[in-house]
Amino acid sequence: MGDTASQVVAEPFRELLGRIEAEAAEGLFHTAAQLVVDLRGERVLDAAVGRTHLHEPFRTDTLSALYCTAKPLVAVAVLVLVEDGELSMDDRLRDVVPGLDTPWIADRTVEEVLAHTAGLHTVDTVTARVLPESLREPWLQASPPPVGWRFGIDRSYGEFGGWYLLGKVLEEIGEAPYGEFVTERVLRPYGIPPEDLVVRFDPATFQELRGRISVTFDLTLEAPVPLLAEVGSETACEWNPAFGSYGTMGAMAAFYRGLLGDLAGAGRVVGADLLADAVTARLPLSEDVTLGRPAGFGLGFMTPLSSHEFGQAPSPSAFGHAGQGGTSFAMADPERDLVAAVLFNAGLDADTALSFRRVNLVDSIYRGVDQLG
Repeated sequence: MGDTASQVVAEPFRELLGRIEAEAAEGLFHTAAQLVVDLRGERVLDAAVGRTHLHEPFRTDTLSALYCTAKPLVAVAVLVLVEDGELSMDDRLRDVVPGLDTPWIADRTVEEVLAHTAGLHTVDTVTARVLPESLREPWLQASPPPVGWRFGIDRSYGEFGGWYLLGKVLEEIGEAPYGEFVTERVLRPYGIPPEDLVVRFDPATFQELRGRISVTFDLTLEAPVPLLAEVGSETACEWNPAFGSYGTMGAMAAFYRGLLGDLAGAGRVVGADLLADAVTARLPLSEDVTLGRPAGFGLGFMTPLSSHEFGQAPSPSAFGHAGQGGTSFAMADPERDLVAAVLFNAGLDADTALSFRRVNLVDSIYRGVDQLG
């Protein structure tokens, strides 16, 4: 296993962790993983297994690219502006992003963007990553949704465009770089060390922490491909609110524990009413052309999780988000007072990563929680 001195493994999770460790040694689905389960505010599983791309122990403090699992960080930062009265869900992007004059985008509201009904789904993450930063916004503006799209009604997961624009909103209204705003207004109030959840690297911080970063492997091809760009400064330090954060599962679990606290009225970051609205599914579910299945969302959160290949174990009120290729996810279940965060260092084909690996893993977590009572 990883840094065994800091492992926390309650008895019901020993078999699960042993299975994940054996899979890491075999290398067919991943070579390393982090798993965290928080029940009623107590860590009952906090462990890492396997090896990094440099064949060093994968630790609980190893940093990994989080991809879309980190989207709720930006979403909650937007909620902070709403809570402060600096922004409204009904504000149109043209009123809060200077120079945004492409009509079909400029007329979209903040709520439409957060709810994935703004028609910004035609821009995919692969092309966004390949394009130079200077061409990403022009490409976004030149990529309208299909003819007949009903803004505010039709829903499809936007991988890149919406969160790119929300980053612009944060910097304009919050008067700070988006990474700094999220860190100071979301992470620090929840007690999350910024070195364990890096919203955006600056060059100095990257040099300080680069030794903790381990890359993701793409296992969808004939041979494993290490995504070495993740440990390059050009990628780690780019302006990328959509999928540019790095972190640990311990830090993501702390974020969701903070959210559960605010849902209960703690008021550390967002008020209970606004947050409850954000984590409530907009129903009915509709066919999602990006994900290829009926899928539900709140405002920046995936919910109900049953529509996102989490299986039937989570309650209908559970919410969270998952990352590229099934590599990671983090979630909270208010009915069970439960938080879970899991990262594998490898992306798989959708069937294996989601309907097999994720569903079985979530089921195992809930069985362990049931044994703890």
